[in-house]
Amino acid sequence: MMTNLNIDKDSNPGPNILCLSRESFIKDIYELRKRTNFSYSLVMAGFTRFQLAWFPKEMQIQTYYQRYVGLGNDRPIYHSTEYALNLIQMAGKEKKIEAVISANIDYWQDVGFKKACAILQIPFIVISREHPVIPRECDKVKEWYHDFGYIFTGSAIAVAGESSKKTLEDSNINFLNSKIVVTGLPRFDAWRDLDKLKPHRERTLITLLTFTKGYYADETFKNVLSAFCELADEFSNCPVRFLIKTKDLQDTVELEKFIGGNRAPNLMCSHETPLFSVLADTKVAIGYNSLSLVEAAIARAFIALPAWGECKSHGHDVMYSSDNPKVKAIATHLYKKEDLKNLISKHINCPPTTINEDAFDLFVNEFVHISKHKTNSESVSDLIEKCINES
Repeated sequence: MMTNLNIDKDSNPGPNILCLSRESFIKDIYELRKRTNFSYSLVMAGFTRFQLAWFPKEMQIQTYYQRYVGLGNDRPIYHSTEYALNLIQMAGKEKKIEAVISANIDYWQDVGFKKACAILQIPFIVISREHPVIPRECDKVKEWYHDFGYIFTGSAIAVAGESSKKTLEDSNINFLNSKIVVTGLPRFDAWRDLDKLKPHRERTLITLLTFTKGYYADETFKNVLSAFCELADEFSNCPVRFLIKTKDLQDTVELEKFIGGNRAPNLMCSHETPLFSVLADTKVAIGYNSLSLVEAAIARAFIALPAWGECKSHGHDVMYSSDNPKVKAIATHLYKKEDLKNLISKHINCPPTTINEDAFDLFVNEFVHISKHKTNSESVSDLIEKCINES
């Protein structure tokens, strides 16, 4: 089986866990490998491509496949289950697979693995990469599952924070003894390796996190971007760089076209520089409705939130509300371009000499779970071990 050749095996001595790779989910697996003794075998490719051969297009839709199967077409599920059984057997030839984990609750690519795990009496566990926080997004998730009548048939779901747990519980997707457990995402453990956070006066970046697609604020982003470029020009003689942190290559290409060639020498645009290293050197992070701003707070960067035009300061579709005192403690809502310029000027010319650590921690834990007593990776491995023992 070709998929078996694309498994990145782990040398840790603990129970062998088969992981179905997804973008960003790999970050969680790498932290789990580093911080626990479980052995995580990562399926890098193939498990989607090969299943296309027997899954009709009508079933290749997130969540919908359960309803489609209910109409009587169970052959794709049969083939996927056989495929998963064979892969689990081959991946566990040297060391038995004790559990399977995925990043998604309801993807059609995983249905055969859930069935195979039930047959083999091993747990299927999700470390959910999706974490709805904005009230409107939470409502959409609940409506989605209600409309399709979706039922989760795995053993457990590990989630990033309380908002995910409540949203899924309210969605009625639980099946039998499955668990929804707040563990936090292992990827956030990477921040624990920073022994000493760089003082603000020594940081060299002002960072704009793009919010161009899916944020319903494209025109306001252009306005923010224009102000950002003007600020870079204004402070071109200072040892400060202005970084536009894009999401991917396409985002970079589009913004490069918008900015043009005549720009300040200290203005950069990049998707390749890891967010981890960017935020650790950032004085102020500018963004809107992005979970990346939580990581900015973990890195002790101050947060600037545009709140003019299409961007809002409060309401049902706002993540960082001006009504929330935990947000107001470390973040500033900006109601016009001049507010952005004044804030950046302040942090460049008069950087804070001390910061309120507790205020940053309260902000972070408002949106994601990070325990002071154990790593998120340890919480996830505890859940996996419990599921293995109960299976």
